[in-house]
Amino acid sequence: MGSLSKLSNEALERLPIRRSSTADRVQSKGKRSLDKGRRSLKALGSAARSAAERARRSDRRERWRKRAGIAAAGTATGAGAYFLDPNSGKRRRHLARDRIVALIRRGGRQAERAGSYGAHTLAGKAKGAAAAAQPTVTPSDEALADRVRSEVFRPADAPKGAVNINVVDGVVYLRGEVEQPDEIKTLVRTTESVDGVERVENLLHTPA
Repeated sequence: MGSLSKLSNEALERLPIRRSSTADRVQSKGKRSLDKGRRSLKALGSAARSAAERARRSDRRERWRKRAGIAAAGTATGAGAYFLDPNSGKRRRHLARDRIVALIRRGGRQAERAGSYGAHTLAGKAKGAAAAAQPTVTPSDEALADRVRSEVFRPADAPKGAVNINVVDGVVYLRGEVEQPDEIKTLVRTTESVDGVERVENLLHTPA
C-alpha cells in the first residue's frame, strides 16, 4: 500500500513538468511562426513599394515622351505653316534660302581669309628662319672703321678734324679733343649704334 502511494505521488509530480514542457514548445513554435509571418509581410511591403516606384517612374517617362512628341509636332507644324502660307510662304522660303546661301558664302570667305593669313604667317616665319640661318658676315676692321666714320661725321657740325677713329678686332677706339662733354656722349652713343661694333673705347677729352 505504501509503495502504490509513493508511485502515485511520483506520477503526479511528473505531470506538471510535461505540461510545462509542451506549453513551452507550442509557445516557441508560435513565436517562430509569428516572426516568419512578419518577415514575409515586410518583404511583401518592400516589393510592393518597389513596384509602385517603378510604375511611377515609367509613368513619368511616358508623360515626358508624349510632351516631347507634342512639342516636336507643334514645331514642325508651325514651321510648315510658316513656309507654306499661301500669301507669304513663297517670299519666306526665298528669304530663308537667301540667308542660308549668305551664311555659306560668309563661312567660305572667312575660311579663305584664315587660310591666306596662315599662309602669309608661315611664309614670314620661313623667311625669318632662313635669315637667321644665314651666317653673319663680320666686316673687317678697316671696313668697320669706315662705317663708323660715315655715321659719326655725318652731321655738319661734327668734329671731323679733331677726332681719330680706328678699329682693332671689332673694338672702336675714339681719340681726340672736343669742346663739350655732351659731344663726347653723342659720339660714343653714335658709335655704339653702328652694326658690327663689339665695344667702344672712349679716349676723348675736353680742353684742360
